[in-house]
Amino acid sequence: MNELKKTYQHRDRVVRAMSDNGMFRIAVAKTTQTVETARIKHNLDPLLTYLLGKTLTSSVLLSSFLKGEERVIVQAEGTGKIKLIFAEAMQVGEVRGFVVTDDEHPMPESLSEALSKGFLKVSKMLYEKQEPVTGIVELVHGDIASDLSYYFEQSEQIITAVNLGVTINDDGEIVHSGGIIVQAMPGAELSHIVEVQRSLEEMPPIEELLDNGYAPEEILRQAMPFSVEIVNNTPVDFFCRCSLERFMSKLLTLGKQEIESMKADGQRELVCQYCSSVYELTDEHFSTLLQSF
Repeated sequence: MNELKKTYQHRDRVVRAMSDNGMFRIAVAKTTQTVETARIKHNLDPLLTYLLGKTLTSSVLLSSFLKGEERVIVQAEGTGKIKLIFAEAMQVGEVRGFVVTDDEHPMPESLSEALSKGFLKVSKMLYEKQEPVTGIVELVHGDIASDLSYYFEQSEQIITAVNLGVTINDDGEIVHSGGIIVQAMPGAELSHIVEVQRSLEEMPPIEELLDNGYAPEEILRQAMPFSVEIVNNTPVDFFCRCSLERFMSKLLTLGKQEIESMKADGQRELVCQYCSSVYELTDEHFSTLLQSF
């Protein structure tokens, strides 16, 4: 039993809580293995790993405030070396993402130059909404955490503190990754908001706490100056629902002529942008597709 508990404590998780006074909601995520899996799947260098890691963690934190298989997408679109950082997470603990770069741009000297000018977009796919609920703000800081706080202030008028951290070793591997988000609810007193801000400023970096063995629940309680009640504790994994069958279903929308052209040109390899999984189309697969018309 103790071994099982120890394994669970080291597992990637997102923990959501409310302050006892009901004026603040909080989420803390540990995403170390999740980000390492993304790094390996996409064969990313340290800079891209660092930025995708923060974006993946931010989507995990935001998804914890949703229900069931509701989804949130966080994407930063830039004009620098990095054209797009994309992360999508569900409340059930599934997260996936990728990075798109511009080969014509040299590697940046600083993080702020990696994206340069651009936009941060947050989209939520909710059960009661037929269309995604989307907000967009300009990138101001070039840092996902700061820009996400700015997004909530400008787009949703919610006072929000975001702290994201990623530690990478000399081999480019993820040592620690995690984050915390705190949001003030309507009616929160200014004195309490100031108290929370001060507590977060005095708290060590999230990656330092993870390195010292703190579990998400312990980080959560250290961050908040008030008592909190944990309302959800969800395991997190880098997970993509792609499959050959899903790819084939989408290929049907191209039409018979396009599929025949793919077969003739030997275009048999299908690669998932979200997770880099590779699928191979055989003659039998092509026959199945063409028989559908």
